[in-house]
Order: sequence, then structure tokens, then C-alpha cells
Amino acid sequence: PGNFNAQAVLDIVQIDHTQSDAFVVDPWFRRALGRPWLTLAIDIASRCVVGFYVGMERPNAGTVALLLSRIALPKAPWLATLGVNASWPMQGIPRVLHMDNAAEFKSKALRMGCSQYGIELMYRPVGRPHFGGHIERLNRTLMQRLKGLPGATGNSPKGRKAGTVKNPEEGAALTLREFESWLAVEVGMRYHNSPHRGLMGATPASAWDKMTDVQPARQLPPGPVQAWDWLVHFMPLTGRTVQADGVTLFHIRYWHPMFAAWRVSRKKVLVRYHPEDLSRIFVSVNGKQYLEARCADL
Repeated sequence: PGNFNAQAVLDIVQIDHTQSDAFVVDPWFRRALGRPWLTLAIDIASRCVVGFYVGMERPNAGTVALLLSRIALPKAPWLATLGVNASWPMQGIPRVLHMDNAAEFKSKALRMGCSQYGIELMYRPVGRPHFGGHIERLNRTLMQRLKGLPGATGNSPKGRKAGTVKNPEEGAALTLREFESWLAVEVGMRYHNSPHRGLMGATPASAWDKMTDVQPARQLPPGPVQAWDWLVHFMPLTGRTVQADGVTLFHIRYWHPMFAAWRVSRKKVLVRYHPEDLSRIFVSVNGKQYLEARCADL
């Protein structure tokens, strides 16, 4: 009970969050900031990590949107920004996303995006964590490897409470970006190329190659427009009414010439925003076609 039998890559992708067992520091004064959150996605069939996202804020709908972009889009540009030279060909559109019952996994933004791309949502039964066994084991594996990093808290939350590591923040040395680079190397170069017990000793990378030779993963059409549309359709979503001076979000005013016509017809609009770039938002009246509205006063 609780096991999944996925025959092809991206048939079922499990997603979960965990708070890292290591502190990170700010890039200017190297003072401890806290323990970052790690959001992971694992392909059940091959046991490959098809994406992860690291951030200091508690995971939310924006976290899920950025993670899904990591899953579906090529990872080479992202790895290049981290300075990591790793082969990470695992990408594509999942058939099923399997998650727990956290609010960000039941958001309107996620449901609408998945409906647009034909992705099914599956949720774990409440109070039965073994239904997420694959992602839970991956979390434990990575947290175990973290204990050698500066600023590591110990082997487990239980160990932290018992005081096995005193004041770990005093030994923290890695910035969030350096921590992300370390994770990319750990997953893309070490984990993917290590024998996996659940694959009868095969490596996740070899399992992915073998399965995709038989049945390739479903991919987005090539091109920057398609990639950007994918991200927009999963961004956090909110409703707004167009006012005389445009649309206001987070006390920031945005404007587009089309707003004048929508203002006359008193249309209510859907607004999506990128959590890492509030210089622009994406506005729609039908939830399908979005126009880009820039900050009225940059």
C-alpha cells in the first residue's frame, strides 16, 4: 500500500518541501540568515530529481511555479548561472503531480496551469506519509549528506532538539547561491550517477536514458515564447479591478494601454506575477491570453 508503479518517465512526479538542516549566510557580511527551504521533485519511474528550488521564504504558490519551470525547461542555462558543469537532461511535462495537502499545492494558479497543459493532480491521503515514500527518502538522503557542510545542524530535527550541535549558525559559511550550487553538484553529478537500491543497483541517470529510449518524455514546443507561456500559466494568481490609474498590486501601480478599454467595460481581470520580478505583471480577462503590464514608475 502506498507504492506506485510508474512505467515511463514523468508518469508520476512527487513534490515536497523540507527545511534544510544547514544555515546559510548573507553575501555581504557573512552573517547567518537562517535555514533555507528546499522544494524537490522526483520522477517515480527513474528516481531522477527532475527539479528543485531553494529559497529563504516558506514555500508558496510562486515556489511551485518556479519549480515547475525547472521541471519542464532545459536546465543548462540555470546550471550555467551557478557555474556548475553537469549533465542534467531530465526535463519534460509530467502526466501526474503527486503532492501532500499543503495550501500551495491546491492553489487556483496551480489548478488552472495544470488544466491548461493536461496535468493531473493527485494528493496524498491525510495523515499517511508513506504515500510519499519516494520523495521522503530523497529528502532524508540529501539531509544526511548536508551534515558535512559548515553550519549543519545535525542529523535530524530530533538531534537538533537534543542539542547535538550547539550554535550551528556560528559555523555557517555558504550563501544561498553557494548552497544551491552545492545541491546542483550533489544531485546532478553524484546522486544521479550513484547506484540506487530501488532500481536494482542501476543509477537514476541510466534508468532515465533507458526509459526515454523506449518512450520519450512529453516536451514543450521549442522556443522562448513557449517557455515563457509555461511559467506565466503557473505564476501566483489574484483578481483585480482596473482603476483609472491602472492595476495596483503590492502597493505598486501597473499600466497598459489596454487597461483604458477594460476600465470602460468594467472588466475584472486575473493577474499573475513573478515572485522574483515585480517590475511587471501579466493580466488577462479570460485566463488564457495574458498581456504584460509594466510598473508605471520604474
